[in-house]
Amino acid sequence: MGSAFRFPLLLALVLCSLFIEIACGAPVINIINSLPKDSPPLRLKCKTNVTGLVIEHPLNAGKRYVQTAKTNYDLYFCNAMWGRYFAEFESFDAKRDAGHDKIIWRVQKEGFFLSYGNSTQWTKEVDWETD
Repeated sequence: MGSAFRFPLLLALVLCSLFIEIACGAPVINIINSLPKDSPPLRLKCKTNVTGLVIEHPLNAGKRYVQTAKTNYDLYFCNAMWGRYFAEFESFDAKRDAGHDKIIWRVQKEGFFLSYGNSTQWTKEVDWETD
């Protein structure tokens, strides 16, 4: 008799989780190329821990790459290359970015800066590396 009640309870929990996800919305990740205008394109390779699918994005100066996270629980990684410089960063981390619906990265020659929503506060999170 106990197992007859487990399935409806499990189904209710799954549906409740799905409705919360839909109501809250998945976060939107923005990566803005703020490198000098005469720079070569920023080369981004991004993937998620869920699919593992790598997507490449050449990004010219002044342009923006936008990606919506599939859920609030995924982890998104990006590799960036700019000339002889490179960096790796987590463009979305559920622990760090919890409660924010818009994650904004600004890539500059000084490094990678993070902000949320319409905030004007930027925090340097990642430095460029070189050979």
